[in-house]
Amino acid sequence: MNMARRIWIDTDPGFDDLAAIVLAAAWPELQMEGVGVVAGNAPLERVLDNTLRLADLIGLATPIYAGCDRPLVRSRETAENVLGAGALGTSGQSLPQTARQPAAGHAVLKLIEAAKQNPGELTLVAIGPLTNVALAMRLEPTLPRLLREIVLMGGSTDRGNHTAAAEFNIYADPEAAAVVFGSGAHITMFGLNLTRQVPLRWRHVELVRGSGSPNAQLWADLMDYYLRIRDRSGQGSMPLHDPVTVAYLIKPELFTLQLAHVSVETSGTYALGATVCEFRIPGRAKPNAQVAIQANGERVMELVVEAFARL
Repeated sequence: MNMARRIWIDTDPGFDDLAAIVLAAAWPELQMEGVGVVAGNAPLERVLDNTLRLADLIGLATPIYAGCDRPLVRSRETAENVLGAGALGTSGQSLPQTARQPAAGHAVLKLIEAAKQNPGELTLVAIGPLTNVALAMRLEPTLPRLLREIVLMGGSTDRGNHTAAAEFNIYADPEAAAVVFGSGAHITMFGLNLTRQVPLRWRHVELVRGSGSPNAQLWADLMDYYLRIRDRSGQGSMPLHDPVTVAYLIKPELFTLQLAHVSVETSGTYALGATVCEFRIPGRAKPNAQVAIQANGERVMELVVEAFARL
């Protein structure tokens, strides 16, 4: 009998972050040791509340820890102008209020503790700005070697989304991202080039709405709002970014990876937060990451729809 893979999720929900947590919770092959929350899509108090509400709704016993409330050196940047107030807009129902409180302790210190308790076993799923992760590495320099791997959603091999050049998670704290990619950890990067191959479509919303799940209407209303960010015609799609990291842990055969050296632009006027991916390995650079370049997007979406139906 295979042991469940131990994971730690670092996140800033956001609908797609929420979908990643739901996907992880629905699969017994994954054992969530903890969830760290970081400021990103919205201020820390809002994304922490989103996480606690979700955990209460789905009965997630995993401890949830508050982390960093601002980037390492820059002013805070959010995505509420796109994702709605609190970064979790809805076309109908909202996550119910909860009295649940975060677990005692800081997310950064608890991540270090979990890695030391499970050396070589803990997979870090990082789906928000990398502030918590970078600070943990600064406080505990052995952390990159203690972790089994880091699977992150961030960056792009081509164009950005928050700016022309940069994806939001990296742009929100480029210095933190530079620390992580320079750490020597085993990193698998899922950037926009990959997540654009995983489109959430209106038929997925209707599949969830008709699933019979007790929370089907709520999930569908959150999906509906998220889809309308990009498409109001009822015919289009919207990339579903963060769940690809969890889908990779469940079904790695759905993805094609390529070795690369990833550098993060921390001083550019027009390209701040861009991830520069050098694939000419080993001729031009030594690899510091695997970069996902292809996905079976429809199969990934089937996993996500199934997770929402289960919960």
